[in-house]
Amino acid sequence: MRTTERFVLLVTRNSKGSIWIPWELGLADGTKGVPAVAIFPVAPTVYDQAWSEQEYLGIYLRIVHGDLKGHPQKLWMVLDFQQNTGTPLADWLRT
Repeated sequence: MRTTERFVLLVTRNSKGSIWIPWELGLADGTKGVPAVAIFPVAPTVYDQAWSEQEYLGIYLRIVHGDLKGHPQKLWMVLDFQQNTGTPLADWLRT
């Protein structure tokens, strides 16, 4: 984890019971900083937000699929909800 430039945490509705997720996020956040950490939620529907019941997940960027201004088609992006900005996932991973 310390040698990677980016850290992506896959979360599901069952992740809230994990004792490892807070530890993994703390380690990644402490070594890389918040801008280098993203949450990749996996849910049966786009409306299922059960994975987000842990408040601390809200401070991290989120990987989503959707429309991004300046791009002609839907794409995977890293979304910053606090700044209301998005970066194509491929670009975020390269930085």
